[in-house]
Amino acid sequence: MVLWQAASFGLLEMLGGEPKGFIESLPAPMQINWRELLVVMLLVTLLYFFLKASFFKPMIAVMDQREQDMNAGSEAKALAMAMIEQRQAEYQSKLRDLRAQAFSHRKILAEAASKEKQALLDQTRTQAQAQREVSLAQLKSQAEAASGELMAQVDVLAESMAQNLLKQA
Repeated sequence: MVLWQAASFGLLEMLGGEPKGFIESLPAPMQINWRELLVVMLLVTLLYFFLKASFFKPMIAVMDQREQDMNAGSEAKALAMAMIEQRQAEYQSKLRDLRAQAFSHRKILAEAASKEKQALLDQTRTQAQAQREVSLAQLKSQAEAASGELMAQVDVLAESMAQNLLKQA
């Protein structure tokens, strides 16, 4: 341990040791072995390409497929919403047209009912007028008959009173 600390601070060189480079002055476990370093770099590079081919590529494909499915779902949802809005607009248009037709039909029916009502009123007025005229004619004839009868009775009564008065006198 002391040797390592001494080497790290360059004390060995001060104490009379041989001048060495910084890496060579490190203890054996800390010195860089270039061959091992190249082998480790090669293994890491091979591991990277192996993982890229066998793990990352399928995972990226799955993630891309999932994103496409989500986009397709949102596209289908947007398409369905557009269809719903279009159908609602068509429904509103048809409803507006049907309401206009119903209003015009109701207007026609109201006019027809008004005309029929007026015709019935005219017919009833005509019948009432005819009946009134018939009744007036009957009343006139009855009045004339009653007047004639009264006149006849007046004449009979006048004669009878005159004879009664003449008999009494």
